[in-house]
Amino acid sequence: MDRTVTLQGNGAVHPRISRQRTELVLSQPFFGALALRLRMVEDRSAKTCWVDGESFGYNPVYIDSLTDLELRGVLAHEVLHVANGHCWRRGPREDRRWNEACDYAINPIVLSSGFVLPKGMLNAARFNGKSAEEIYGVLTQEAKQKQPKPDSQPQPQPDGQSSGPDGKGQGDKPGDKAGEKPGKQPDGNGGGSQPPSRLGGPNDPVTEPGSSCGEVRQYQGADKPVKEAEWKVAVVQAAKAAQMRGKLPGDLQAMAGDAVRPVVDWRAVLHRFAQQSSPTDYSFATPNRRYLHLGFYLPSLHTPAVGDAVFVRDSSGSVFDETQAQFDAEILSVFHTLKPARLIVMDCDTRVTQVQVFERGDSPEIKPVRGGGGTAFTDPFNRVAADGLNPAFLVYLTDMVGSFPATSPHYPVLWASTTPLTRARRAPFGETVEVIC
Repeated sequence: MDRTVTLQGNGAVHPRISRQRTELVLSQPFFGALALRLRMVEDRSAKTCWVDGESFGYNPVYIDSLTDLELRGVLAHEVLHVANGHCWRRGPREDRRWNEACDYAINPIVLSSGFVLPKGMLNAARFNGKSAEEIYGVLTQEAKQKQPKPDSQPQPQPDGQSSGPDGKGQGDKPGDKAGEKPGKQPDGNGGGSQPPSRLGGPNDPVTEPGSSCGEVRQYQGADKPVKEAEWKVAVVQAAKAAQMRGKLPGDLQAMAGDAVRPVVDWRAVLHRFAQQSSPTDYSFATPNRRYLHLGFYLPSLHTPAVGDAVFVRDSSGSVFDETQAQFDAEILSVFHTLKPARLIVMDCDTRVTQVQVFERGDSPEIKPVRGGGGTAFTDPFNRVAADGLNPAFLVYLTDMVGSFPATSPHYPVLWASTTPLTRARRAPFGETVEVIC
């Protein structure tokens, strides 16, 4: 395979890319201004295009296969990946699925801005308005649900072969993508080699898994925080310039605001909330020993035993397994750090479905979430009151879609929202933090 990569300066840009980039500057200044920030890289090893926050890589053969309108749409598509911060936010997520989630997040915005994208691009109405992280969670959950169960029995096939987890027939095999037929191997960055598969709801278009007009790569430079901050400033400036010319669509206004919104580490907020909810004061009951030899009887900082730490997990099915697992890990971290009198973990859909209680000094193993169905937030608070508990604090992991209690409790409450705060319902009491996993 030809793996030639050619760095191009301003005077060596592919002529068709240069022409369509100029068209962007004139007709869509938001995209045009940001496209000028990207260095052009000819990469014949790429199947289509890629962007990494600094460069726009392309295979000239793919570029020449596009119409002018499609090429302009591909440029806007790749620019929007960087403007949305997709080059910085992947973390430990699986590469290909992250690419798909990012495409689902931005393609509706690209299309609503009047661009044309190549056939087979990923688009599903159920993902409109959702972030790449939310979509990734959905795709991951669906992939798990499509995996064969260990105790499933092989099903006979017309040709006499079997299907199932033994990998000898037509069942899903380890590494198979959800929705792909066996015998078809992923082709890396996409294309038309996979059969069509409906990933969305009944009104969603038929799309091809992995079919993409480009790849979003993670920025590898040591100056990642600086580069990310520079792009946030550039996005704001480009949005303001386009708005002054009356050429900033409504979808882009909302996207620009979300792209520069600071991301708060929910784990740090959770630990800070738990620490602040723990009583700490100076007391003469335990004098400060550092000054006793000097004859000074001074109080010392006294931290009495923390009361019960209560965590509630939304078990209605709206919070995905991956998020539940990370939340469980933080529950245990808080338990071992604060050493509360008891750790109480409740599961709740419309009613409390499971209660686990761990005493101080235990080595807790939190059981999987139990429940399903609708969502209501009242029963855990009723259970706390009915059982005579006196929590130091209560943390509730949920998507914030449900009925809240009519009155606020006397103890601190932290709502860990899996829905972005810009779209989440507002709780009538307590503090809310956005959980991004």
